[in-house]
Formats: sequence, C-alpha cells, structure tokens
Amino acid sequence: MEKLKKINKKHIHIAIIILGILFILLSAFHENIWFDESYSVAIAKHDFTEIWKITGKDVHPPLYYWMLHIVWMIFGNNIIAFRLFSVLAIAILGILGYTHIRKDFGERVGFLFSFLTYFLPVMCTYSQEVRMYSWSCLIVTLFAIYGYRLYKNIKDKKEFKIQNKNLIIFGIFSICACYIHYYALAVAGIVNFFLLIYLIKNRKENTKILRNFIILAIIQIILYIPWLLYLKGQVEHVEGGFWITLGISTLVEIPSFQFRRQLDTNFVFDANTIIALVASLAMYVYIGYRIYRAKKEKEEMKPGIFSIILYVLVIIAVLIISLLMKQSILFARYLLVITGIYIFALAFFMAKEKRTWITTIICIIILILGGISNATNIMINYDTSNMKQIEYLKENIKPDDIIVYSNIGNGGVVAGFFPENKQYFYNGGYWDVEEAYKAYGPGMEIIYNYEDILKDYHGRIWLIDSEGCGLYNEFPKEGTTTLVEPIEFKTRYQNYVYTIVLLEKE
Repeated sequence: MEKLKKINKKHIHIAIIILGILFILLSAFHENIWFDESYSVAIAKHDFTEIWKITGKDVHPPLYYWMLHIVWMIFGNNIIAFRLFSVLAIAILGILGYTHIRKDFGERVGFLFSFLTYFLPVMCTYSQEVRMYSWSCLIVTLFAIYGYRLYKNIKDKKEFKIQNKNLIIFGIFSICACYIHYYALAVAGIVNFFLLIYLIKNRKENTKILRNFIILAIIQIILYIPWLLYLKGQVEHVEGGFWITLGISTLVEIPSFQFRRQLDTNFVFDANTIIALVASLAMYVYIGYRIYRAKKEKEEMKPGIFSIILYVLVIIAVLIISLLMKQSILFARYLLVITGIYIFALAFFMAKEKRTWITTIICIIILILGGISNATNIMINYDTSNMKQIEYLKENIKPDDIIVYSNIGNGGVVAGFFPENKQYFYNGGYWDVEEAYKAYGPGMEIIYNYEDILKDYHGRIWLIDSEGCGLYNEFPKEGTTTLVEPIEFKTRYQNYVYTIVLLEKE
C-alpha cells in the first residue's frame, strides 16, 4: 500500500508513454514496402544535392529525404531502420504531452495528448510509413507549441530574453515545416501571419520583439527562395494532371481519417468506414458540447478553439488552392501532417470534462478501436505472403540479370530490394515522371520502346507485372526463350499482386 501511495499522475503518464511506444512498435518490425515507401527507400541512397534536384521534380519538398539519407548513411539500405525512424517521430510526439503540453496546459491535457497520440486508430499505421508524414506531424506540432509560447510570453509580458528564445525556436521549426510538406507550409504561413497581425496590433508594447519577428520572417523567406522555382514547377506538374480526386470519398475520409486504420486503395462504404465515420462525428458532437459548456462556465477556451480554427483553415486553404488549380490536392492521408494540432484540440476539450466516467469511456472506446487497428496491422504486416515474391527473386536472380516492369507500383518495390540489378520501367503511358523517377537511378532507366533494351542485350530478363500477363503478352518474344512461365504472388500488405516471368535472350 505504501508503494501504491507513491504512484502519482506523473508516473501514470510516463507509464502510458512507455506502453504507447511499445504499442506502435508491435507491428513495425517488417520489411514490406509499397510504391510510395519504395520511392523513399530509393531516393535515400542519393546525396543531398541529388535529392534536392530529384525531389524538385516530384511533389514534395526535400527535408524528409535528407533526414532519411542520414539514416541510410548510418544503417545502409535497411528498411526496418527507415521504418523505426518514422516511429521515432511519433514516439517523441507523445513524449511532448509530458514535457511540453503538461507544462503549458496542465496534467490532464498532457496525459490525454500522449494517450491519443499513441492509441488513435490511425497512428499505429501511419506512424510506421517510410514517408514524411510522422516527422511532418512532429515538426508542425513543435512550431505550433513554440508559436503559442511566444504569444503567451508577449501577452503576459515575459522578459525579452524568454520571448526571443521562443521566437528563435519557433522560427527554426517553422522553416523546417516549409521544407518537409506543403500542408506544413500552409500551417506555417497561417501561424506566422496571425502572430504578425497580433504583434502589429500590440506594437507599442512590443517594439523589439516585432522587429525581431520581422527579421525572422525575412530570414525564412530568404531560406525558402531557393525552393520557389521547384515549387512553381511542381504546381505546374500537378495542374497538368494528378491522381487525387475530389468526391464522396473525400467527404467521408477527411472528417474520419484519425479514426481509421488506414485509407483503402479503393474507397468502399464498409464496416470500417462506417465505424470510423460514426466515431469521429460523435467526437465532433462531444467537442461541440464541451465548447458550449466551457463557454457557459466561463472557462478558458482560446488554445483549443484556435487549434480547431487552425486545423480547419488548413483544409479550407488546400480546398481553395485545389479549386484555383482545378486539380484536387485535398487528401485525407496528408492530414497526418496536422494531426498533432487535431490531437491537442481533442485533449484540451476532453480535459474540461468534470465527469471522469465520460472521459474514461471515450478513452476505452479509442483504446478498443486502436487495439483492433493494431491487431489488423500485426496480422497483415507479418503475413508470410508479403515477402514470397522477394524471397523467390533473391533465390533465383543473378547479378547480370535485368528486370523489366510496366507497373511502377510493384516495379518500384522490386527496385527497392534489388538496386544492384539493371532495371527498366516501360513508360507506355508517357507519364511526365522521368526526372522524378531518377530517385530509382542509376539502376533503373525509363524506356518507351522495348527495342531499347533488346537490341544489344543477351542474357536473362525478369518481367515483373501486376495481376495478369499484360507485360508478358506484349513483350517481344523473338529471339527469347521462356525459362519460367508466369508465377503469381499475392501479398496482404497493400494487397499487391506480382506476376513474375523469366526470359532469356540469345
């Protein structure tokens, strides 16, 4: 009993952080990748200058790829290391609940922030993606925290030294946000704008910090200028045609994203979709009720309200840009970038609840949904079917064999595992991807005619197709022998299908 008395709220909070990190790690130790992850794996081996140039022809800024290159320099082409690097960002995000949120907003808000960070259904999936989302989420949350601290410093008339310290930290995370994801860039623009307006409005009392803020803003602009030409090219590329569409799936996925395990490749109104939508809408109704009660009871609401406004403003800004471009860039998965702000808003208003049993029920429901989500991940990620095609190739491929594919989805995955073998992507659709796909180079080349391969080559050719034998049927057979007839492999991870054929050219 004496030992139990020594356990306080801080100990419970630390325990939740430890359990939460273990929870998101449970399904992370696997080498499966899908196309988007294969791009990260491929570009990580390039140096910093090459990454800058290559990603400038893609649709994302370069910071994450630079960070991943450092991981590559330490661990080599290690997919598990890349995946754990993503998990690290969410682990740190949850720790912020203890180190920052608790300090600024109290123990309950900090505890709930950590809990939601680890156990919301979406987090155990997208925290592991070998993509920029988890680090974007952490960086956005950090600059939002320091932006709020700066605002509070100014409002509470803290000494100039403290204001300046938080201003510098805010500025560092702000420019990092601009270089890691365009949704993060939108948040940075909005927060910087609001802080500038506030400082101008109160300039008589804050001359020094206003001056420093303007200097910081100019520095951020100067640092971002080198990327603007690439940004212009990326915008033109997206305007020319992009894979994101705006439809009924968007209307369902945008409000419910954080309560889903992951987005389905093809949107369906199944049980998972309905459960996520109902849970999210119920939470929005509850938060609306908490705002009403807090207002009635004259409680402080500004931090929570501003977080909601900021979250919604980013979505509105992206929607307006989509309409201006006549091409949607509003996609639910990108919302992970601003999910730290979303989580803070939920935690802030849940903490206002005076009836502990209601907060407990909400947490139990989220824990159940998160548990189901992670159990599904474990079954999918560790399914033995996922690596059969890679194992087969590793057992049979020779150093001088070449690989040909016309579907960059599964072709990119193969490229991630066999960077030493010469590969060719047959771009039959004439997509404008030649510069962006230099990420897979120098091992992979883009071709528009099979004769470019066959005219001077003699040896074995692996054809990697998706479902069916479309590539095998259209590939020129003259002068070749089929050594291995089409073999099909189906994976549970992202439901990829691989059809593999081995030819030999005399």
